[in-house]
Amino acid sequence: MIYAGISEQGKRERNEDMLFLPKKGEVSLVIVADGMGGHNAGRTASRIAVETASARVIRGGGLPPEALLREAAQEANQAIYDHAHKVRECRGMGTTMVMALLFRSHFIAANIGDSRLYHYKDGRLIQITRDHSYVAEMVAAGYITPEQALTHPQRNIITSALGAREMEKMDIFDNAWKENDILLLCSDGLYTALDAKEMERVLKEEQDLQAACTTLAQLASYGSSDNITVALVKNNEEAC
Repeated sequence: MIYAGISEQGKRERNEDMLFLPKKGEVSLVIVADGMGGHNAGRTASRIAVETASARVIRGGGLPPEALLREAAQEANQAIYDHAHKVRECRGMGTTMVMALLFRSHFIAANIGDSRLYHYKDGRLIQITRDHSYVAEMVAAGYITPEQALTHPQRNIITSALGAREMEKMDIFDNAWKENDILLLCSDGLYTALDAKEMERVLKEEQDLQAACTTLAQLASYGSSDNITVALVKNNEEAC
């Protein structure tokens, strides 16, 4: 696999996003988390999520991959929940998280909140995850259109986040992918500023993954007031 990523503060006072890319020889796992909370609590939540989930997946233990991701997310949720109840300054903190465990012929992904995973294949960018957000539920119910959701006054309300409750729901996806396909994981600072067609264009035009991450973040920074985190991974056997 070929990995690349970038996490930018953007116009915010601090960067509350966290990114995990594997070191050489580690399990093929990518994570993006977008924290929320006052002061530095959001950064703390996203850091705990990424550190706890990645450590659990790396530790393994013979579980099937889907069960391993579920357990990793639940351990992260519990760690954030416990910390928030022990440290007054962190009360109410939480984080979204999207992660993907990668294999040669397929990938397994989990998401909580509105950080996303896209699959770029055959020149098209396809959203895999489903946002856990108020506007996403309204779109699914047919009350508003996807275009109206982009500017809806309650578009920042998420309905699921790590640390909010002792148990948190998540979605799991098991999808096939092939040689030279690309996965894009991101926080909402990217896709609220760039639509799928713009992201697709960058991936078509820029062959270097790190350069593509940089270009995506730069383009998003013009229209986003949020932190921007982007991770790309290419299914490339020679680079494994």
